[in-house]
Amino acid sequence: MISVRRTCLLLPLLGISAPTLSVAGPEQARETKSELLFNLALLSQMPNRQAQDTYAICAFEEDIGHLKATALESQKLQNLQIFLVTVKAPTDVKRCNLLYIQDYGTQKPLELQQIIQKESVLTVVYNGNKFSEYGHVEINEQDKHYQFALHLTSAKQAGIVFDTRLMKLATNIIN
Repeated sequence: MISVRRTCLLLPLLGISAPTLSVAGPEQARETKSELLFNLALLSQMPNRQAQDTYAICAFEEDIGHLKATALESQKLQNLQIFLVTVKAPTDVKRCNLLYIQDYGTQKPLELQQIIQKESVLTVVYNGNKFSEYGHVEINEQDKHYQFALHLTSAKQAGIVFDTRLMKLATNIIN
């Protein structure tokens, strides 16, 4: 697998420095993860999704703490202010642009999958999560670096298009 270190070629274009990619302490790990989520959102398009006033990055209650301690909410994406939203029920996902799942073990994966596809929600799942087979992007940490795989079939079903730059940086592309 190719490490996210390969993003060093792309990161200067996105305004992120290469040293932030390796995972140091817990605080640095959260920042690196939030930068990865930002770039995944930046290089993914949802042409079927209705235009919104904000860009909602969502996580379930078990996972929101991983994102709240970062500067993610103070940034703009595609000229939209980013807001972090806590999802309490699968139907809340309808208001999300990106759904991050790290620790959450959904009791109704089929219901959540149908909502994500219908609403064109980019779903980023941490490796090893029970929901990872339904996600569009699967991230993991290996050798103190983040890697990610793209699930093209599920992304296509949800109406999500990945930028070719993102596809080149993926460690794995799953059809």
